[in-house]
Amino acid sequence: MADLGKKYCVNCLADVTNLRLRCTECPDIELCPECFSAGAEIGNHRRWHGYQQVDGGRFSLWGPEAEGGWTSREEQSLLDAIEQYGFGNWEDMATHVGASRTPQEVMEHYVTMYIHGNLGKACIPDSIPNRVTDHTCPSGGPLSPSLTTPLPPLDISLVEQQQLGYMPLRDDYEIEYDQDAEKLISGLSVNYDDEDVEIEMKRAHVDMYVRKLRERQRRKNIARDYNLVPAFLGRDKKEKEKEKDKPGVLGVTGSAGSAGGAGAGGGPVGTGSTAAAGSGALPSTPKRKITKEEKEQRVRLRPLCQFMAHREFEEFFENMHKERVLRAKVRELQRYRRNGITRLEESAEYEAARHKREKRKENKSIVNSKRGGSGGGGLLTGMAVGGGAGGGGGGAGGVGAGIKEEGKDTEFAAIENLTGFELLSDREKVLCNSLNLSPARYLTVKTIIIKDHLQKRQGIPAKSRLPSYLDKVLKKRILTFLTESGWISRDAS
Repeated sequence: MADLGKKYCVNCLADVTNLRLRCTECPDIELCPECFSAGAEIGNHRRWHGYQQVDGGRFSLWGPEAEGGWTSREEQSLLDAIEQYGFGNWEDMATHVGASRTPQEVMEHYVTMYIHGNLGKACIPDSIPNRVTDHTCPSGGPLSPSLTTPLPPLDISLVEQQQLGYMPLRDDYEIEYDQDAEKLISGLSVNYDDEDVEIEMKRAHVDMYVRKLRERQRRKNIARDYNLVPAFLGRDKKEKEKEKDKPGVLGVTGSAGSAGGAGAGGGPVGTGSTAAAGSGALPSTPKRKITKEEKEQRVRLRPLCQFMAHREFEEFFENMHKERVLRAKVRELQRYRRNGITRLEESAEYEAARHKREKRKENKSIVNSKRGGSGGGGLLTGMAVGGGAGGGGGGAGGVGAGIKEEGKDTEFAAIENLTGFELLSDREKVLCNSLNLSPARYLTVKTIIIKDHLQKRQGIPAKSRLPSYLDKVLKKRILTFLTESGWISRDAS
């Protein structure tokens, strides 16, 4: 009776109860998969006839040697369960497959056959590339998620916490930046019957709220980095006073760890106390006194603090100071070059002479101011300046000495405002002043004489083209000066 329910292949008489292929054109033609693959033909049946797969659901996909004896129906139920419940939810998957399978059996069969088996080796690559790209800015950009990392609480007293409305355990204030930002999401709720437009609108509200939170945290980080809270509380002033009271400390601007910061309450940038964590300690360089112009420049550059860390801002400011120093040095070297100085050894002598000239100018202004007084005042002035021993004679001697000193100082007064004065050397200035010759005319004569001299040395006849205002005496004096200075040779003069 048991054999009555079995089906056999009409070609090889194999048992095809679990799986057979039935011809749709020839009645009672059922073949096993092996005969069907070989193209067996019996009677009127031909290999190109249509066929229908008859599945009893009790055959094994992995062959009789596979462990567990999983049937095709159980395999199909397993694949449906893994898609529905996900990898790892083995209890629900075992319930879906059938009561005959435990969660442990389901897990072992799936891992063995579908992951570590031939099917898994053919479908799963050896190295799975990471398709996730990190688009955030790990260095702390304006919108980086690293800004949301909590900072350590401020080290302030209880009275100062109450004054600021600061809650140290939460690192929040009673009044935050954009206090009403939470209203964007306070009324949001997720409903299953929401339309796509409503869902996108709620997502937009959440995105706006996240941006406001990041901006709030960014402002907190700036305040912590530039020490705005201690500056607001006046701690920096107290620390400066303590530093001044210490022996051996000479007016240090700022306290340890920072050479500046962002001021609070309208104060200039640069009154920070201790650098916050994350900005990094500045290199230990000797602190210099900041001038009034630099303080004003710090105030003008204060908007850059929201884009630059404290350390970057200080380095930027110090580099600007170095640039100003270098520019001043370049202008000084250019001034030396205009005055004919080509070596640094000559600059010391030039600076000493310039210092003497400035002293003479000061003395001249003092003498002029004292000479403008009355006769008695003139007498007293003469006594004071001349150092004479009493009486009008001493005064006259003092005034004479003052006039003599004034004469030294005013030797270039007649030509120092004329064109070309800055192109002359000191000796040429003395020559032009003694000859009562303008610098422009002297430079013209000098150019003509040197040009004629060079042409004569090359054997080219040179015709004198000296200006009419140059007489024989002036010409002789200028030729003698150029010869002594080495511009032309003596035989040419």
